[in-house]
Amino acid sequence: MQDVRSTVAQSGAAVQATPEDHPDRAAWLANLGMDLTSRYEETGDLQDLEAAIAMLEAAVEATTEGHPDLALALGTLEMCMGMRYERTGDLNDLEAAIARAQSAVEATPEGHPARAELLNNHGSHLRIRYGRTGNSDDLDAAIALSEAAVEATLVDDPDRARWLNNLGSCLRSRYERTGNLQDLEAAIARSEAAVEATPDDHPNRAALLSNLGIYLSTRYERTGNLQDLDAAIARSKAAVETTPEGHPDRAGWLNNLGMHLSRRYERTRHLQDLETAVARAEEAVGTTREDHPDRVVWLSNLSTYLRSRYEETGNLKDLEGAITRSEAAVEATPSDHSNRAARLNNLGVFLNMRYERNGSLQDLEAAIARSEAAVEATPEGHFDRARWLNNLGSHLSSRYERTRNLSHLDIAIATLKAAVEATPKGHPDRPARQRTLASHLSSRHERTGNLEDLEAAISQAEAAVEATAEGNPGRAEILNHLGSYLNNRYERTRNLQDLDAAIVRLEAAVKTTPEGHPDRARWLNNLGSHLSSRYERTGNLEDLEAAIAQLVAAVKATREDHPDQAGLLNNLGNYLSSRYERTGNLSDLDAAIAQSKAALEAIPEGHSGRALMMNNLGSSLSSRYERTGDLKDLDDAIAQVKAAVEATPKGNPDQAGRLNNLGSHLSRRYERTGKLQELEAAIAQSEAAIQATPEGHPDRAGRWSNLGHYLSCRYERTGNLQDLEAAIARTEAAVEATPQGHPDRAIHLKNLGSHLSSRYERTGNLQDLEAAITRTEAALEATPDNHPSQAGLLGNLGVYLRSRYECTGNLQDLEAAITQSEAAVKATPDDHPSRAGQLNNVGNCLNSRYKQTGNLQDLEAAIAQAQAAVDAIREDHPDRAGLLKNLGNRLSSRYKKTGNLPDLEAALAAYLASWGIGTAPILTRIQAASTAAKILVFSPLTKNLSYGRACSLLRNAIRLLPLATSRSLQREDQQHILGQLTGLASLAASISLEAGESPLDALRLLELSRNVTNGQLLDYRSDISDLMERHPTLGEGFDSLRQELDSPFPSLESLGVLTNHHLQAQQSAIQRRNNVAQELNNILLQIRQKPGFENFLCAESEAYLLSTAQEGPIVVLNVTELRSDAILVTETEVRSIALPLLSHASMIKYCSTSENYDNQIKRELLEWLWKASVQPVLRELGFYPKEVDRLPRIWWIGVGLMAKAPIHAAAKFKKGRIQLATLQYCLPAYTSTIRALQYSRSRLLQHPKNASMLIVTMPTTPGKGPLSGVTKEAGKIKHSLRDFSTVDLLESPTAERVLQVLPRYNIAHFACHGVSVINPADSHLLLLKKSLSNDDTEKVDKLCVKDIAALKLPAARLAYLSACSTANSPSLKLVDEVTHIVSSFHIAGFVHVIGTLWLSEDDSCSKMGADFYSALGNTDNVAVSYRTAIMGLMKQKPLQPLYWAPFIHFGA
Repeated sequence: MQDVRSTVAQSGAAVQATPEDHPDRAAWLANLGMDLTSRYEETGDLQDLEAAIAMLEAAVEATTEGHPDLALALGTLEMCMGMRYERTGDLNDLEAAIARAQSAVEATPEGHPARAELLNNHGSHLRIRYGRTGNSDDLDAAIALSEAAVEATLVDDPDRARWLNNLGSCLRSRYERTGNLQDLEAAIARSEAAVEATPDDHPNRAALLSNLGIYLSTRYERTGNLQDLDAAIARSKAAVETTPEGHPDRAGWLNNLGMHLSRRYERTRHLQDLETAVARAEEAVGTTREDHPDRVVWLSNLSTYLRSRYEETGNLKDLEGAITRSEAAVEATPSDHSNRAARLNNLGVFLNMRYERNGSLQDLEAAIARSEAAVEATPEGHFDRARWLNNLGSHLSSRYERTRNLSHLDIAIATLKAAVEATPKGHPDRPARQRTLASHLSSRHERTGNLEDLEAAISQAEAAVEATAEGNPGRAEILNHLGSYLNNRYERTRNLQDLDAAIVRLEAAVKTTPEGHPDRARWLNNLGSHLSSRYERTGNLEDLEAAIAQLVAAVKATREDHPDQAGLLNNLGNYLSSRYERTGNLSDLDAAIAQSKAALEAIPEGHSGRALMMNNLGSSLSSRYERTGDLKDLDDAIAQVKAAVEATPKGNPDQAGRLNNLGSHLSRRYERTGKLQELEAAIAQSEAAIQATPEGHPDRAGRWSNLGHYLSCRYERTGNLQDLEAAIARTEAAVEATPQGHPDRAIHLKNLGSHLSSRYERTGNLQDLEAAITRTEAALEATPDNHPSQAGLLGNLGVYLRSRYECTGNLQDLEAAITQSEAAVKATPDDHPSRAGQLNNVGNCLNSRYKQTGNLQDLEAAIAQAQAAVDAIREDHPDRAGLLKNLGNRLSSRYKKTGNLPDLEAALAAYLASWGIGTAPILTRIQAASTAAKILVFSPLTKNLSYGRACSLLRNAIRLLPLATSRSLQREDQQHILGQLTGLASLAASISLEAGESPLDALRLLELSRNVTNGQLLDYRSDISDLMERHPTLGEGFDSLRQELDSPFPSLESLGVLTNHHLQAQQSAIQRRNNVAQELNNILLQIRQKPGFENFLCAESEAYLLSTAQEGPIVVLNVTELRSDAILVTETEVRSIALPLLSHASMIKYCSTSENYDNQIKRELLEWLWKASVQPVLRELGFYPKEVDRLPRIWWIGVGLMAKAPIHAAAKFKKGRIQLATLQYCLPAYTSTIRALQYSRSRLLQHPKNASMLIVTMPTTPGKGPLSGVTKEAGKIKHSLRDFSTVDLLESPTAERVLQVLPRYNIAHFACHGVSVINPADSHLLLLKKSLSNDDTEKVDKLCVKDIAALKLPAARLAYLSACSTANSPSLKLVDEVTHIVSSFHIAGFVHVIGTLWLSEDDSCSKMGADFYSALGNTDNVAVSYRTAIMGLMKQKPLQPLYWAPFIHFGA
């Protein structure tokens, strides 16, 4: 250092001592410049370099043209300006260096010994400018100058090696620009010649060896020849070894060695190579000054190796280290430096990787910003610009994957297209960029479904394959991608040729990849996937076998600790599971589970792929549960999939599929355990899955179908018809969204057929059954023979054909049903859980044929099948109850045929066993208990203890009624369930009395089991003032919940077009209603735990019941085959009397229809009622035979068909007149239950002085006869009640108008037509509304029972229904519900309702109304006024009960 300083001082002194015009001054200036340059090289002090350039510029100016020293001065100045450019990156310095170099060459004659060096230097600076600007003309000129330098140098000249080295460097740069392999071969040849020309101990030999290593490594990248890479590493190691520690160039050679080792790691995946690369790079950085211009290069490369190590090990510290080194490299690189863009690009890549690891959007945005800066810093036409564009496109794609904003993907694709277009054809990187573009085009196709994108992806991938030479290691990967796109097009178009082509491409990828290559396992895995897809399409088992073989090979070829091993094991498990589904070989399923568990163990906690593994393991465990029935497998499956869902971020594309799977497994557990909360959870998960699935997504149809299945299950459990309608709508949408030929279409058709069949069973609409058969036949046709789902389809078709036979009586349908059901059994393995159901179906069909033909062999076979079904199902399975009930039915049939008592004993045992399964559907259990009770009571098995046992059974069954008729159900759904339990209440009361229980116990059973639907409405409307006073919090909670349940429920019809939004809204409402019902049950339990509220809204105490008789006795008439009784409730006791003459047979004869309009028959009915019931009851109460002046009130309750009996009109006829009658001895009224009566009384108000009345009249009704007298009738009523403050008349109003104004009035009178239909909730009064068309036509409007009952009318007192059949309920199954037009007005709030039991004559209606209101105006007593009016009719035409007997008084 001291020598350099003294030399500079001496040279400076020489310059100062030399006059400006002295001829030697230029030489001294040049010497001083060179000495300053030497000092700069030692110290790095930029001031020295600036001073050197100033001295050299002065030397050039002081040297005349033609002087022999001018070229040397220009050459030295060129060198210094080049050094300043390397230091500052100022392009002006580079331009000046090139200009000086050209002048130096021009100033040097041909043959001059210095010309070669000047040519070489000129070429070097042009190559540097090419690197900065990308101008290929500079590179071509640099090569020409370097070649000239070599040619101008003798072979043995020691500098020739340097010129050869530089020429090699330029040729390699042109190869990188054009991809022309000849340039790279020439570069290697020149570099080898340079090494060969350099002695082993020459100081430049290390640099030449290092450069040769770089070119060999580059050729490896092009050809994949590992020998080139090994040679490159050997040359680089030699360069390092020949360079002593501390040498300034050693860091560069270490850096190059690290690069080659990193590449070999990428090829062989030997971690030792990567570890060594990192170590060499760290050594290079550590041995280089922080301000050294090359240090930034070593930092950049080190960051790349750390990234690679992160990718191998997953150690986040390596990625953090890579980012830190890369940020330092960028920061140390001037903004206009040629390498800044490359370093920005690398930093963007690393930040994107960290985003992929931690999901930080900040990292992704930073990655995009760095990549955009890299692109902006690189001029168009520059060879690196395409690379930066390609990477930027990848980061933009990551942002799309995060945001799912399609515009982000569009921008990514546009960027990637620009990258491809900027890459010349034939360039080695073009195929890789085309592959990346293809991948993103494929992603956009997956999002939008635009087939053009997929076609473009295939086109780009095919071009990439074509441009990649056979044997190139990158060719296999492009073939792999091309296979994926062809497979995607197959999935879209179902063109099998695409799938075949995909398999061919993957087979080629595998074939061109040597064993031991790290990517071979990947290609094997993908090939297995495509083979599996072809198996799913064709059913060719060979494809599935081949897929399994590929995965076995892939697993074998992958290290146990390799990150991909878990995925391979997972896929192998999936294919083994598929083979199990095909062959039924349980060992395949066991192996699938083992592989899935191994996959899960091989993947670390927190890994993004873990959720997939858990999901798949759950599916396999669920399949094994289906096969073996082991509940632990199902519990484990649910646990795995729940964990998978929790581990999947919201918005992740896989979230929907996992939610869907969780719903499926929860549904299976519901089927096993019968716990409704499992089904509710399944529905919730399924709805969430659909919500997370984009419109148009191919999986959306399957998820609709699954939700439809769960809703159908809930319908089967609760009877809510809305669920079934929604199930059908969902499944129809699934079918429509699934193209013909798609393997899932058959599944959706099967499910749709099942739901349509259920609706047929509910509504009896044959069109639904026909549609169910058609859909199932289509599903069967689309299902290959021996497919696992074939058995289920055959079984379902058999069920539907049998149903059609039962509807039409066509024996061919029954024979076909037997054939299909037997085929289903044959196709179902012995240990399959569904076998029990298939056996049961066969038994049902054979039983139907037995009923048709009487052939005992069919019944014997039916019993055998039913027994086999019971034996084939687990004892704790909920479906076992139904199978046992069916077995009991078959055994009972054989007992009736043969009289064989053991059959009856076995039937009883089956029914009792069915009842005893606590997880079974409640309706099934109650039906089984009811049938068992009948056997105990009516069969030869009856013993002394049988009545008690039967009574206990029915009491427990009745306690389940509230659960069977959930409060969340609508009225029609509750009616459907209760209609299947007809006679339960009557039988329970009769058995209770027969068993010696008290009349009070029997009465309580009747109160609990009758009028259930209206009883729940009473729960919602009863006075709770005591509760509010003593427990206000509970009271307010109960009141809020009951009001919510008492609110109208939106029907499917009201929604118009069934859009997905409407269906979702309705299902949310159903879910909320179910939740509210459960909350209400919970709060009722809390209330009943409070002192004094133990019987809140349930079976009342004796004191309460007796208190209801203070105003008069209550008489309950109950008739069964076992006995007939009247239960009498008085102020002092509850007692009963037997009514032997009130026979069950006579009740059936007289009361099973109201359509008999013959006065003779009606008189027989009234005489029977008088003699058999009314007379003995009046005698027992002390009201007969002596009449009293102040007639007593009696409230009559008819149980079962007795609810249709005109007890108020019972009479004894003699000699053309009425001798004795109910109306002579009491003021009769009806009520449905004692509780309903008490509800009316609690609301009874004194007739207000300023009462208001509404009169509704319909003089004419479209399609009905005119009611000419109603206008006159209305006038008489207004006259009779002229003291009322308000009497309003509505003539021909709409139902909506009536419902709107009714709350304003105390009294409502309707003079119109009434219609009673089989569904009591739809019975109605006929009103009028305008047609929606523009022709002003009118049509009937219906004021329905369900709409009236939904009203809450606190001021209502009296409703008078001058219409036909308003107290009639045609449904014999629902007589105990006492649901008709009259009772709906009562529930709405009217304390008294006058109505009719059957059709009434116009003139009797008019007279009855006039007389009633006339009396009411005098007495203000509804019961007295009613009796006065009807007695007037009776006296007018005593022998015509059709004239006077239909009018009844209902209520308080």
